[in-house]
Amino acid sequence: MATEKSFVNYTSHLLLNSTTPLSEFFDQTTYFVHTGTSPASYYEQIAIATVIAIFGIWSTFGNLVTILAIALHRGMRTKCNLFILSLALSDLISGVVASPLWLYRRTWGFYDWKWGEFLCKLFWFTDESTSYCTALHIASFAVWRLIGVKWPLRFEATKRKKLVIWLLTLWLVSIIFRGFVFSYFYEVAKKGAEEVSSSWPMCSIRLSNNGVAEHRIYYTFSQITFLWFPLLVLFVSSLLLVKELYFTEVAKSATRRKKEKKIAFQLALISTSFLIGYIPMSSYVMWTTRVAHKDPLFDYWFHVGAYFCLRFSECLNPVMYNLASTKMREASKDVLWTLRTCNQSKKEFGSSREMSKSRILSTSQVKNSSALLKKSVSRSNE
Repeated sequence: MATEKSFVNYTSHLLLNSTTPLSEFFDQTTYFVHTGTSPASYYEQIAIATVIAIFGIWSTFGNLVTILAIALHRGMRTKCNLFILSLALSDLISGVVASPLWLYRRTWGFYDWKWGEFLCKLFWFTDESTSYCTALHIASFAVWRLIGVKWPLRFEATKRKKLVIWLLTLWLVSIIFRGFVFSYFYEVAKKGAEEVSSSWPMCSIRLSNNGVAEHRIYYTFSQITFLWFPLLVLFVSSLLLVKELYFTEVAKSATRRKKEKKIAFQLALISTSFLIGYIPMSSYVMWTTRVAHKDPLFDYWFHVGAYFCLRFSECLNPVMYNLASTKMREASKDVLWTLRTCNQSKKEFGSSREMSKSRILSTSQVKNSSALLKKSVSRSNE
């Protein structure tokens, strides 16, 4: 009530004792009206916080189980699972660091950011670097799957060390060109001086020194390089993979064909999850930085919906990993059993090559034991 009275006194004083034009008057009072809140109501903010908390817990737990399933079982550390391990790590960092900062930025800190400049830049650094690290991983994973189906000998000949170096390179490129560079474009400041930024929270693109125009140019360049080009690679690789699986007549065993179809299914699931998360957010940023006259509520809920899609895709990824792989499901169950009982499991989930070797060894051991048994029986009869 006191806030309403002070606002009335403030506005009446300006109207009666100022010759300021009406348009400038509303520019001066906009920040005063919205201090400490956001375009969403109190209950809408609670709803947003609830959804983000559910997504955050789900994503953190699911990706952590995926990481432990691969890290704790030597047989799960295959070349393809290294991609999944790195993807899960990216989603985990995003859910733990970026998601809580986004929640504050879009709710109680929308017009009154109190967490300092460092945390504002940390949000953009983490969000941008992990997002485009994921995009580069998805494109590389599609190419890797295509190599495994079309050129299996080259796939087997590739050393794990080279693959680890490649994944570290993807992380380094994302951190430098999306993390450090993009954090330069953001700051904590009151928005509304420009029409294009009138709907943005305090922790957003800087307005000084032509910041919006510079951001728009670099964002367009980086989108082409780090999103649309990886999407093109993903699309072409998927088409070639489908052609190799269904339209190329090559003599293959039934077991190998079944395994390759599982590979295609896994790639399709991960790609679908990626598109659900990143296309809406990319569309929002391209729209909000280019449209000057926009409805603040539409801008607000467009961004909230796009971010929900992004977090939902991070929750989907662990589900996709387990749907596409029986060994991943078994390893994840084993991790859950270990977490529940606090007893480390001794189960191993080896690769197909290791399993075949173990089967060969077991059959040879059976043959040797049966031969020894026959010899002992013959000696006893003698």
